[in-house]
Amino acid sequence: MSEPPRVAAYLDVDGTLTTGVTLFELLRFDAAERGADQEAAAFLRDIATMREAGVTRTERNRHYFTWWAGRSVGDVVQVGRRWFASAGRGGVLRPQVVSIVERHRRAGHVVVLVSGSFAPALAPLAKVLGGAHLLVTDPEVREGRFTGCVAVPMIGEAKASAVAEHARREGISLPHSAAYGDDLSDAGYMGLTGHPTVVAVPGAPLAVVGGRRGWGLVAV
Repeated sequence: MSEPPRVAAYLDVDGTLTTGVTLFELLRFDAAERGADQEAAAFLRDIATMREAGVTRTERNRHYFTWWAGRSVGDVVQVGRRWFASAGRGGVLRPQVVSIVERHRRAGHVVVLVSGSFAPALAPLAKVLGGAHLLVTDPEVREGRFTGCVAVPMIGEAKASAVAEHARREGISLPHSAAYGDDLSDAGYMGLTGHPTVVAVPGAPLAVVGGRRGWGLVAV
């Protein structure tokens, strides 16, 4: 008899698995620890202005990582751990999506977080989820410090490419696998799997697209 296919669940994080934006919450926490709240508020206003001006999510993501320029990777990892511990599981995660993840884990599926966020923000979450794999933005590092530059933000088509490569490398059967996301930019990688599900308010852009394609919906 042939072995059953290896199955994965690929999940976007911000807005799908979490109620907020991990990148922004981590930044605010870091600023509060360092007494830089006003600087953080101005920085986040700049990102909001970029969004209103039509700047792409990819470019906004690049700008975000300039906040961490010059910071020790080890220090930022510790900031991420303190932030996640202080936020508490109930304040960060969507319970209904966590339940879905736990069902996948019980079924022996590989859980993979696919996000424009980065490891210092998501490693604690991956640990809580039983050692989930991470496909995330990988900021440039020199001599142990973030430079503030990013080669390829994990957004849009970068997510689709990363999921396809992960499946090839890990021997995952995408037709048997599932994917979850909340934003139109997630549609590419979700469509690679046999069981895509939108996590969004009914009528949201991705929910509309998913409805046309026969995808599942978790209403939030």
